[in-house]
Amino acid sequence: MKKTLFSLLLIISILVFLSSKKNENYNNSDSLSKKIETTLKNHIEDDDYQGAVLVAKDGEILFNKAYGYSNRENKIKNTTETQFLIGSLTKSFVAVSVLQLVEDGLLDLNEPIRTYIPELKEDLGKNLTLHILLKHQSGFVPHLERIIDFEDKDVSSQEIIKIINTSSLSFTPASEYQYSNLNYTLSAIAIEKVTGKSYAQVLQERTFKPLEMNHSGVERKHNQPKNRAKGYRKTTFGIKNDENIVSYALGSGDIYSTVEDLYKWDQALYNNTLLSEKSISLLFDGENSEFGNYSYGFRITEYQRGKGNKNGTLMRHGGTMNGFMSNLHRYSDDRLTVIILGNMRTFPIRKMTRELKEIVLDLKPDDRFNSKLE
Repeated sequence: MKKTLFSLLLIISILVFLSSKKNENYNNSDSLSKKIETTLKNHIEDDDYQGAVLVAKDGEILFNKAYGYSNRENKIKNTTETQFLIGSLTKSFVAVSVLQLVEDGLLDLNEPIRTYIPELKEDLGKNLTLHILLKHQSGFVPHLERIIDFEDKDVSSQEIIKIINTSSLSFTPASEYQYSNLNYTLSAIAIEKVTGKSYAQVLQERTFKPLEMNHSGVERKHNQPKNRAKGYRKTTFGIKNDENIVSYALGSGDIYSTVEDLYKWDQALYNNTLLSEKSISLLFDGENSEFGNYSYGFRITEYQRGKGNKNGTLMRHGGTMNGFMSNLHRYSDDRLTVIILGNMRTFPIRKMTRELKEIVLDLKPDDRFNSKLE
């Protein structure tokens, strides 16, 4: 009888303990949400921020909320399922797609790029490889705008190659670092050449569909998503509509997505769903600061974890284009992900990201790491 009573009391004690821990976790989560909410409201008031924010740690979403308008004229509010153009965060997706095709034996990172794109002018392509392109070490100009005026229309991959052929390299490939959209445009075209499909189709089949990223895709004038936010910018005369012709940003800034879809993609990279462990290592193999700390489609730097901990590894990319800004920071040693999307340019997106990271990791303001790295 005593043994039975002891067992019963033990079970009750365990249940009470687990219940208290659950309440404690709930209260901690509730406290984090309030702190994040306060920080974001400050940016709404000070910087006219509008968009969506998702914060997750250890595979659990801690915060997921949208602010402001996706369409200011019609007073349509942003939601966590609103689609935003993600700008240069597109490059991270292209890098993953390239590595998928490397695994399949269709692409080689060290093969001359003209093997895949023979139309590329020889004096441009003879010393270029996908490795050099993905690392931004080609010497191409930063943007197509430097070499042509954009027309308000969709342009084809072949048209873009012809435009790139009018340019020149500013240094010997692999000798320096210079961020250039053209590097990832050519990488996307290489994807198309070896698959016989548009790079949008390849992304759909190999990434978006398997991960159920049902609100993501590649935008063109003839293929604009219905739930995509309008882009805006602040001027001395008020807030104006402002958007890019994204077909010129093939592979470098033409993807639209949501915070929730981007989170699925982030988790797939942690779980090796899209790539092998070997390819993941290549994806996050960064360079030194002289070469931009740039890996394949991600910038790799350090972040502060707090007193008593060594600095961790931050894998990040963002995007800034007319009317839109994006940021995806992966604080890998704490398995913390901060995703911020916005349809108002400009607002201090890097500062916002750091502030949210500090809230979750309980870092004091005087503990902040070098903001240039984070």
